[in-house]
Amino acid sequence: MICESQNTFFRFSNRQDLTAIITSDSQISYKDLFISAGKLASTFSDCGIDKKNYIPLLIADNLQFIKTFVALWKIGAVPVLLNPKLLDVEINSILSDFHFDFLITDKLVSIKNLKLKIINANSFIDDENKNFTDSGSNLKDEAVVIFTSGSEGKPKGVVHTFSSLINSIKSGNQILKQTDKDRWLASLPFFHIGGFQIFCRSLYYGCSIILPHSIQTKEIAQSILQNKPSHLSLVSTQLERLLEFEIVPDKNLKVSLIGGGFVDDELIFQAANKGWKPYRVYGSSETASFITAISADEIKAKPQSSGKALHNVDVKIDDSEILIKSSSLFKNYFDDEDETKSKLINGYYHSGDIGFVDDEGYLFVEARRNDLIVTGGENVNPVEVEKALLKIPFISDACVFPVQNKTWGQIVAAAITRSDESVNEKIIKEELKQRIVGYKIPKKIFFVNELPRTALGKLEREKIRKMF
Repeated sequence: MICESQNTFFRFSNRQDLTAIITSDSQISYKDLFISAGKLASTFSDCGIDKKNYIPLLIADNLQFIKTFVALWKIGAVPVLLNPKLLDVEINSILSDFHFDFLITDKLVSIKNLKLKIINANSFIDDENKNFTDSGSNLKDEAVVIFTSGSEGKPKGVVHTFSSLINSIKSGNQILKQTDKDRWLASLPFFHIGGFQIFCRSLYYGCSIILPHSIQTKEIAQSILQNKPSHLSLVSTQLERLLEFEIVPDKNLKVSLIGGGFVDDELIFQAANKGWKPYRVYGSSETASFITAISADEIKAKPQSSGKALHNVDVKIDDSEILIKSSSLFKNYFDDEDETKSKLINGYYHSGDIGFVDDEGYLFVEARRNDLIVTGGENVNPVEVEKALLKIPFISDACVFPVQNKTWGQIVAAAITRSDESVNEKIIKEELKQRIVGYKIPKKIFFVNELPRTALGKLEREKIRKMF
């Protein structure tokens, strides 16, 4: 018997007439997608994957990712999404910290000192005889783990249930108004909550997912012109570049969600004038995507606002911090009870973001997640970058902080003290390439004699930020 949650996401699985996936050279129906995923589920089950197992995925944003994800949901396993751009050292750190038994990947990765089974996502033969009977889950069951930046440089696994995902999808539809005739462009990485919910919304409403070759601007532009999506989700950097390329969307476009960090009012106005129908949105991995939204017309009356809360979302301010209560909130942080208790208090998620709500209910976000840097839609934890810097010989102290940037929203910057002046910016960046992924490497490096610290020895981040 298929449970309510799977029935919700799998309800179009027998529709041969409904297109699930659109690529540059083919289209795949919902029925064919689920048949293929069922065979894959059977193969995964033969490999030892079982219901409620946590299964890390290190797969590019492609058709194989979607098939793999659906296959794991059929089994009742919990996919754990990893950034395929991470270096081997970063992947090893996550896998060892959380003690996983399996890894499904489509890339060559060197795993050290770990007793886990690596499954090649591309090694399976399409066996006509294979099939899998859905194991069944319920709404309260865990559906996915999405990693986001955590304290002390350690990533946090945000755990969502089927219920929280579905509630987010339903709330968002007051803006998106999706039907099974709509087309979502997969314009964000699937391991991000924004990209992942493109996939989930499409399954829920029977939309088609347009898969570009990559999420590089030229590929996104080509997909928009060729496939005419009805829905888009972009970070400000993507939108700005599409405007620079003078891309004009088809009249079929209903909504563009613009989020992932700082979004300039003027950029929203330019996009609206060109037919992009933009909404600035605010949310996080913990809220299962956006929980407030505002149109270009509203922004004219409420400059810099992130909009009003969606249905079933309560936003309040406590000592300037933004607190959120919603049926779409995450269940917990994976294997981190202390962090969960510090963020989920009396039903409210303590976001760490600073802001206020005006008399008409519009939210204004003044600071994003305290020290977290959001650059081009990617979250960067400054502590993680500082640790990488301090492993470089002759660097004695470091502070990493954001600098506002029109193109990227923010860029990563670092103030450094060194014991050898021959250690220059070029050497530092080359060293960091071996330790952290490219978007985390500081674009600006400042050399100082001393970094200000409190009496307890903590970096005075705000003072350092103001210095530059």
